[in-house]
Amino acid sequence: MTPYGNWKYFLIILLILLPMMWTVRRRSIGWEWIVFATVVMLIVQYRTVMQITTHAHWPELLAVGVFALFQWGLVKLALGRRIPSGALLIIPLGLIPLLVAKFLPLLAPQSKFGFTGISYVTFRALDVLWAVTDGLLLEVGLMDLLVFLFFFPTISSGPVDRFRRFKAEWRQPRDKAKFWADFDSGLHPVMIGLLYKFVLDTILERHIHPPAQAMTGAFGTICQAYVYSAHLFFDFAGYSSFAVGVSRWFGISTPANFNFPWAAQNIRDFWNRWHMSLSFWFRDHVYSRFLIAAIKRKWFKKRETAGNLAYFVSFGLMGLWHGITWFYVLYGIYHATLFVIFDAFTRWKKRRPQTFAAPVWKWSAHLLTVHAVIFGFWLFSGNAGKTAEKTDKVEYDLDIDPMVLKK
Repeated sequence: MTPYGNWKYFLIILLILLPMMWTVRRRSIGWEWIVFATVVMLIVQYRTVMQITTHAHWPELLAVGVFALFQWGLVKLALGRRIPSGALLIIPLGLIPLLVAKFLPLLAPQSKFGFTGISYVTFRALDVLWAVTDGLLLEVGLMDLLVFLFFFPTISSGPVDRFRRFKAEWRQPRDKAKFWADFDSGLHPVMIGLLYKFVLDTILERHIHPPAQAMTGAFGTICQAYVYSAHLFFDFAGYSSFAVGVSRWFGISTPANFNFPWAAQNIRDFWNRWHMSLSFWFRDHVYSRFLIAAIKRKWFKKRETAGNLAYFVSFGLMGLWHGITWFYVLYGIYHATLFVIFDAFTRWKKRRPQTFAAPVWKWSAHLLTVHAVIFGFWLFSGNAGKTAEKTDKVEYDLDIDPMVLKK
């Protein structure tokens, strides 16, 4: 069952919430309800059977269990200091299930391994492993790890939470006042999700997308890029808003994923507003680590060179994370290039502060950013390699990997 995809999914959530509402009238409720809800929703979401090889078929839920045991073993190894090279070895090992899930269908098209949401769950697992290898975590409980990895509101579409923040919150008991305060604060993002996903995105899909797809030539391509960008936002922001709201109902303050991205004044500002949990994850775990290592070990003569290469490493990996296809890689390279250009322009602009003080520059920067982003989404859609006359509809899947990509 697709999370937040139909009324049945919300009905199951309601059936879990109702006994919680009844219980909290008499006494405080604790972490047991989060565990119960997560187990129920895992069973609901991962009922399907997948083909591992021609003769081997696994329940998707079994793949979830294998992944959990594998990551728990890596955490124990890291905690036991049994791997002397630390993150240099432990992080690549943590990527193995995701790499198998993405590359196996390319090598054997009839074979699949993994589960919906493995990309997001892997990044949560890597966050734990990095915290352990950095010495920020001296112990990790099995229950803490499992609930963090598979907390059901965020398992398939994010946001990508951080273990230390989650661990400090999920075991906190909630009395009647706290429960209803959480329920109230969760209603707003859930309503926003309903508006985005089931109203605005539905209008786009039914009444605006078909005529845009029928257009040909350069103008048709431009219209399709605008429509696709709007669909991408309403679809993804809708799912993310659902995840944030439902998390609040279960007492978890999952970080927001969007903060008015179309109001961005530049490309850096955009990535501080769009898919924030993912962009901040790459900033902290890839960009910053690469830059610090490059400067500390003097890999390059200029700091700007290290910073520019760090952009290409970060966005290149982000592109591959979305899927092993050329247009995702191109999308990553494109955004890295935008960052390099923006940084160079920022340094140049500092020497001319008065020139760019006028309001017209602010609006020009905003319009340029919006259209640069829309062009990037056009690359992301995969339609850049097709003619306008033959453009197919490409739907954005929240956990884009070979087994669940929809075209």
